[in-house]
Amino acid sequence: MSNTNRAWRVGQPNDDTVGGMALVRGHFERSEADKPSPGEGQLVVKAEYFSPDAMNHAWVRGMPGKFDPLAPGTIMRGGVAGTVVESRNPAFPEGTRVTGFLDWADYSLSDATDHMGVPLQVIPEGIETHSGLVTLGMSGVCAWLGLFHFSHPKPGDDILVSGASGAIGSIVGQLVPLVGGRAIGIAGGPEKCAAALDAGFHAMVDYKAPDLVGQIAEACPDGVNIFFDNVGGDLLSSALVNMAHFSQIMICGGTAHYGAHPAPIYNHIHLAMQSVNMRGFFYFDHVDLWGEARARLGEFLKSGRMREWMDIAEGFDATPDAALAGFSGGTKGRKLVRLN
Repeated sequence: MSNTNRAWRVGQPNDDTVGGMALVRGHFERSEADKPSPGEGQLVVKAEYFSPDAMNHAWVRGMPGKFDPLAPGTIMRGGVAGTVVESRNPAFPEGTRVTGFLDWADYSLSDATDHMGVPLQVIPEGIETHSGLVTLGMSGVCAWLGLFHFSHPKPGDDILVSGASGAIGSIVGQLVPLVGGRAIGIAGGPEKCAAALDAGFHAMVDYKAPDLVGQIAEACPDGVNIFFDNVGGDLLSSALVNMAHFSQIMICGGTAHYGAHPAPIYNHIHLAMQSVNMRGFFYFDHVDLWGEARARLGEFLKSGRMREWMDIAEGFDATPDAALAGFSGGTKGRKLVRLN
């Protein structure tokens, strides 16, 4: 076990592209220090995977009402899956596999909670380490919360999913058939649409092709019963025109709004015209539901009713490019970085 602790710290970009981007390459500064040692009640987690996602954007730019941006020079934070290699906490003996929002470093020092103040999540036996960041991580839990806890789909519902080739959308598309619904995905380009169909979607809409409103209408001729939205912007505006009477819109994310120039949303009058219920949820507001979600998702995964769609970058130094790919449509499924 190396005593060197590589880490990514928050940098200060000098180029003018930062104004319109969530993250740029200059936000990532590589550093090295000594491996931390645990004090009483603490433990050290050796990272095996990083999980780039919207939280990296949030920590760099800040999230109003949730947390302030990280100061330059601070170790960057994000999803981590790894193994406890030193422990002075009896609840987390050495060898325990855990996930949490920890330092993007080889080693994270923890008091058994992560940077969001949430207890570290133990990866169950029989579940792969990376699955703690995919099906049993924020992606899978958000998909489960949005469908089973908030929107309650019925057999026969047409459920439209934006970001269908992404981390959360690709899981939603596999959960919909389990309740007898019909999953219609939105993705960009023929390649991603074909991959999403192979992953379990019944039909696909290509937002890069002409007439997005018309494409949705053709895929859902009786209207959309539930729109599970991970993007916002034009995709939400186009879905609004196609919502069925007494339908639902579930706001899980908004990648179209993460930059400095958020995309506008139009057609909101259809919320009234069609009596549509639109609501959102924040993952960390529902920690009390994570256990149930992880248990159910683990059952689906072990039984083969779900499979994982991953895009894995290799090596610690691949982290910046992997994180930036999530904001340019350059990923398929859950983007992970496997450390070496």
